[in-house]
Amino acid sequence: MAHTHETYCDNLLLDSDAPIFGGPLFRGKDGSPTKKLVDLESPSSEDAVTWSVFRVLARHFLSVPWVEGLLRTACGESIALACAEPQVSFWEHVWPPASRLLWLLEHTDEPCIANSIGARKDPQRLPQVRANLPEYRQRILSGQTRDRRAWILEGPTEFDTLIRCPGTLVAMEAKFKSDIEDHVRWDADRDQIGRVIDVGLALAQEEDRTFYFLLITDSKQHEPPMRYEQRMPRYQLDPAFLPRQLPHRSSEELEGLQRRLGWISWQQMVDWLRQQIPALDTPQRQWVTALESYLQQRNLC
Repeated sequence: MAHTHETYCDNLLLDSDAPIFGGPLFRGKDGSPTKKLVDLESPSSEDAVTWSVFRVLARHFLSVPWVEGLLRTACGESIALACAEPQVSFWEHVWPPASRLLWLLEHTDEPCIANSIGARKDPQRLPQVRANLPEYRQRILSGQTRDRRAWILEGPTEFDTLIRCPGTLVAMEAKFKSDIEDHVRWDADRDQIGRVIDVGLALAQEEDRTFYFLLITDSKQHEPPMRYEQRMPRYQLDPAFLPRQLPHRSSEELEGLQRRLGWISWQQMVDWLRQQIPALDTPQRQWVTALESYLQQRNLC
């Protein structure tokens, strides 16, 4: 691992000198650290763990069908993917689909929007939307959906990790002893899981890929319980919950999606890798040990 004098490097298992850490996501125009870089220095940084685990998998386990294996473990069913060399990206920002933005415009009187944080902090915004609804609707329909404008009531979503295989897109939300957000600025009912699923699904549709979602957490049981312990099983098992959380989506878009929503712990990921050890070469076995040690140091394994 290449070290510099910067603290964040000590939190990364490898590739701390990757260009992304010198880019605009982590550096201001004057070179000063952004909040994201400051957060990366925290011992409990989710971004550091996500980078370390999936950077290792992407770089050193090309001969191992780890994407397929993790999805099988997380989704609980047989999954066959053509994914010899998965392309892994970190912290991509993707705007919500037009159908979502239109739904927000059309439902500003719904309690989840009318009583949202955005409505309280910017009380003139919703009246402005209602007064200009035909114009704003047309702007979205014409493709003006990716800017900070009055008619756009939801900004871009940052994905912890996106994995692209031929015909497949996997979006991941990673947690390190933290919970999901249970609202967004303009919708008190839209939780973080639903948002990532929705925007990830839109990206998969745009790229003509089958969509999977993977939630990764330190544990599946806490005291007191995390919000995702109640929400994630409902997304996976309650046939009425997903349509209710994504009301702008058609039944055709949601068909079969529940089976492609997975939940796994960091420990389960390591357990799966250890099961592959007999088929691994010596460097890969060493990386499994390094990953396990890295996660153990953070009480994730």
